[in-house]
Formats: sequence, C-alpha cells, structure tokens
Amino acid sequence: MRTISDTGKIKTVKLQGVKFKLVVIIGGVVFAIVLFLVSPFFRIQEVVIQGNVRVSEADIRNRLEVTAGSGNILMFNTNAAHSRLVGNLYIADVIFRRDLPGRLYVTVLERRLSAYVEHFGSFLYLDDFGRVLEVRSYMSESLPLLEGLRFSSFQLGEVLEVENPVDFAAVVQYTQLLIAYDLIHRISHINVADPANIRILVNYLEFHVGGIADADEKVRTIAEILRELPDAGRIRGFVNMRQLQTQYFLELLQ
Repeated sequence: MRTISDTGKIKTVKLQGVKFKLVVIIGGVVFAIVLFLVSPFFRIQEVVIQGNVRVSEADIRNRLEVTAGSGNILMFNTNAAHSRLVGNLYIADVIFRRDLPGRLYVTVLERRLSAYVEHFGSFLYLDDFGRVLEVRSYMSESLPLLEGLRFSSFQLGEVLEVENPVDFAAVVQYTQLLIAYDLIHRISHINVADPANIRILVNYLEFHVGGIADADEKVRTIAEILRELPDAGRIRGFVNMRQLQTQYFLELLQ
C-alpha cells in the first residue's frame, strides 16, 4: 500500500517529467525556427537600389557590403550600412525595406548640389542648405557662383561658417527658391556683397532684388521675365526689383 507521502513524491516526479518534456519540445521548436531563419531561404537574392541620381550605383553597392546571393536578409545590419552610405556626403539619408524572403530595397535620399563658392582657386560645392559637399578645381555644371560671402575656413560635410550669417541665410533662401522655380541652372551668380541690394545674375543681366523681403514674389517674377527673354544670357542690363511693383523695366547697358 502506498502512503500519502509516496503518492506526493510520485506526483512531483511526474510533474517534473512533464516540465522537462515541455522544455525539450519548446527548445526544439526554437532551435528549428532559428535554423529556418538562418537558412538559405532568407539569403539576399536581390538588392534593389533606387532614388540615386548623382551617386553611382557602384558606390552604393560597395558601401552596402552585401551582394545578391550572399548574406542573410534578416541578419543584415541596417544601422552599420546606413553609417557607411552617409559617408558619401551627397547622401542625406537611406531607407531600407526587406521584402521577404530575399529582396532588399535601398532607397537613397540625395543632397542637392545647388551652388559654388570660390576659395583660394578651388570651388566649394554646396547643397541647398549651404553644406560643403566637396572641393574641386572646377565647376562641374551650370549653377550659381556665390559672391560676397566672408569666411576663412570650412569643413567638409558641414554648413559653411561665414562672418556674415545674415547674408548667408539670404543666399540659402534665394537658392532654395530658385530651385523651386526651376531657375537654378540658369543663374550664373548670386552676389551679397551689398546685403541691401542682393544681385541675381544671368551672365550680364542683373536682377537687383534688395534684401529677402518678398523673396518668393521676386523670384517668381524673375521666372516670368526669363520666360519672355530666352536669350537673357546675352543681354547686358539690369532690372530694379528692390521694391515690389506692378511692372518692371529692363535697363540696357552699353
């Protein structure tokens, strides 16, 4: 005959056996899931790069350090890849998206090259916020050269630090407006030597826009004038736009 004590021991042993079996089963399931997740089923089969215009796909793939057919998409370290990609100063941000089981989308958000500043015979390439993207001995495309800014040094990847920050802010604002109205590639110079009379030039044709007051309206008006003057780059003259008016006059110079 079993005593109450023996019965309790039997129940305890059975309960421990059930727990052990449960742990084994759960462990087996977890192990199987882990094996499945790291299996070739989740190998990166395709890397789709999009959004890049100025930055080459080759450079992006090189910085990703992953190729189709290698690497596990679930184990892909997006933080590390992001840090490597934004090492290219033309890349402002990167968005990753996993399309399981094996397609990785990489969307690149680029900074916009918008203007140049001459510095000791070289040209600083600036984005539309005044950040220095690179330095070259030449201007690579038709964009405004900024004149009248005073600075002694610069740092790649950082916004240009100038002695006249108010004038710099005006340049940034006008540059962004010129981009918005699709004029940035027609403008040859923006001169802030006289902050009370900022000048926007199309070669020898000058638009005297004053300060930043009513900047949007002034740039919109410049766009309308240039639509009527397809050969504006050959004209020597100026348009006084310091004050908003219902009409403006082009004064020709000899």
